[in-house]
Amino acid sequence: MTKSPARHARGRHARPPSDFSARLHRLLASLRRSRRRRLGVAGAVTAAAAVLASVAVLALPGGSGPAPRAAVAARTATVPSPNERVGAVGDPDEITDAVPYFETKDPGKKVVKHVTDVRRSGSFVRVYTDLGEADENSEPAIDLCKWTTQFLKDGGDDEPRVFVHGKSDDNGSVVLANKQSDKDDCEVPETP
Repeated sequence: MTKSPARHARGRHARPPSDFSARLHRLLASLRRSRRRRLGVAGAVTAAAAVLASVAVLALPGGSGPAPRAAVAARTATVPSPNERVGAVGDPDEITDAVPYFETKDPGKKVVKHVTDVRRSGSFVRVYTDLGEADENSEPAIDLCKWTTQFLKDGGDDEPRVFVHGKSDDNGSVVLANKQSDKDDCEVPETP
């Protein structure tokens, strides 16, 4: 019997997956998005086709309205790709809609006030807080882990992986709570 660590070892300093596997996971997750999102995209495509068809009808000879200008505008108007839109907004790894979601779970902001940043790191989501190293497995850390897991599931992620980090004087950002598998309960195991 070998003494090698388990393939999916848990711990305070778990190493994130490689860039390739994180991108592959994102691609596979995007292909499995919920039916509601696919229907929304189909509706948007249908609406765009209807707008383009109405512009084309107006551009026909004998149509009403400023046909030449509308036709030129329809041909030259470009819709930015999702990647361009993300680049224009800010950091693509930053998850800006997580904190408002947390506020719906915590109207008194007793837990949310500790959140300093929420961002994606490969296939993981990391919630950075101002909590200390002594707050490992504390109620606020566990709540943030569970809320982030639910936030990701609501967004279509089938296998949410979450780390809640706190500050430490000598160790950077320590893990206060995490969820690395579906069987995980967000608590960090005791380290010897």
